[in-house]
Amino acid sequence: MQYNEVMQNIYQAKGTTLIEQYRDVGRLFGKNIQESVNKLSKKRAKLTVIRRQVAEKSWTYIQDKKECSEFRECLSAWARGAEITNEQAMWLLADNLSGCQSFIARYGSGVALLHTEEEFIDNEHIELHMSDPMTIAFEEPSGRSCTLVYNNLMPGCGLYGFKSGLITAIDTLFVKENGVAEVERPVLVNMISWMIWRMKPEEAEPNNIVEMINSLGELIDGYAINVVRKVGEVCEGYKLTLARSESKIEMLGETPSDYLAQTNLIDPKYPPMLWATPPRQIWRGGYRYFLHRYKTMASHAKMYQKYLIQSLNSRGILQVHKTIHKTILYDLKEAYVNKDLGAVCVGLIDKNGTSVSAKKNDENFEEIEYLELFN
Repeated sequence: MQYNEVMQNIYQAKGTTLIEQYRDVGRLFGKNIQESVNKLSKKRAKLTVIRRQVAEKSWTYIQDKKECSEFRECLSAWARGAEITNEQAMWLLADNLSGCQSFIARYGSGVALLHTEEEFIDNEHIELHMSDPMTIAFEEPSGRSCTLVYNNLMPGCGLYGFKSGLITAIDTLFVKENGVAEVERPVLVNMISWMIWRMKPEEAEPNNIVEMINSLGELIDGYAINVVRKVGEVCEGYKLTLARSESKIEMLGETPSDYLAQTNLIDPKYPPMLWATPPRQIWRGGYRYFLHRYKTMASHAKMYQKYLIQSLNSRGILQVHKTIHKTILYDLKEAYVNKDLGAVCVGLIDKNGTSVSAKKNDENFEEIEYLELFN
């Protein structure tokens, strides 16, 4: 059973099949998508040109990859709806963002995944590509899948996605991009994030995901993919750090109040990774800015520890979501609210099922955009 308690700012894609629904969403945002493609085509910066070339190379490379068949069909449908080419659609997937931070925490009866969705590209504050509707829902015989969206990015890539028993949140990582043009089997990390979002909860096993990536090819960019899932009666969380040819899996602990934090910086407690951007080359505030974000989330985890040991009563789900949004957007706004912030997402998986809510970055703290409940 699934229902939406607060039905706002969520668009039900039209069509009887997933392919038809992707084409519908392409039409819905067609003008925005075409504008973004036009802007990209005019950019002559060396790195931007290389990204476009690698994106096209990746599209050619995955044509015979069985694991990518559903991705190819959905991207092609989205591109047809927007009246762009498949290669141009791949450009948009390779146009790396630098934003967001996520927090996974175990509480008394389950696991939470909190996420602030930020948009910041190549050391520039830009116009946010999050518009109404900010979330797309896809209906299939197997169930309902939802994802936060930008109006110029294929739904399900990056951002925040959810369905019954599975929630994913994506944080872009600062990784070196030298040599990407020479990669023979290039794979975009946005493809991987989409494929994980499409998995059933029991399929989203991190070691299997890493094996799948290694069998496909080599990533040319990097994400931290934060996952919360419920398999049987077990709720677990993990973050999967993907930095081109390297990966790191970190599982959430079993004790209430255990947590994992993620910013755009590869977790500084990890052993050095080959493809990590050197501290002096990190933009958008620099290395210390992102290091401070880790420290801030650690202090907030300690501050709210007494709440994390509690279990959630099903009758209080809506109020809990509203309280968390108010805490992030108002009580702790100095740490989490900035001009790059588009929305805050709150997801809970426990004995009550899966519940997800989103809130725009505005002053109306009493209203959330929606609360999706899956039992």
